[in-house]
Amino acid sequence: MKRLGLALGLIVVVLALIVGAVLFSNPSPQTPNNVSPLSFTYTVSNNTFTFYAADGFTNYSWDYGDSSTGAGSVVSHTYQANGNYQVTLIADPLTGPSGSLSAFKQVLVTTVTTLIHHYFENLNVTMGNNAT
Repeated sequence: MKRLGLALGLIVVVLALIVGAVLFSNPSPQTPNNVSPLSFTYTVSNNTFTFYAADGFTNYSWDYGDSSTGAGSVVSHTYQANGNYQVTLIADPLTGPSGSLSAFKQVLVTTVTTLIHHYFENLNVTMGNNAT
């Protein structure tokens, strides 16, 4: 009988410690208004790129990397020359801390018509004709 009383007493003490630990422990830190990272995707048709910004932002501002800019969550831009361009998007989150976020990607523009034009231009020069 003494053992049973001792065991019950020990169980009560352990339960009291567990309840106390739960009640008085520090709550886990929470980050207020988690903000998704700013990002964008794009599609390409010839040398025209259509850029799609992620939802959850406002005041979208684009720099296409060729001295041209745009605004809006979905924009299209036609590049005039082949090359590697860094496209930058800047936008403000709708929730969370204030301040702009930015994202960038490299895009490669290779226009087939320009390549064909240069091929025939070089062919004419090689054969002794003037290129036009």
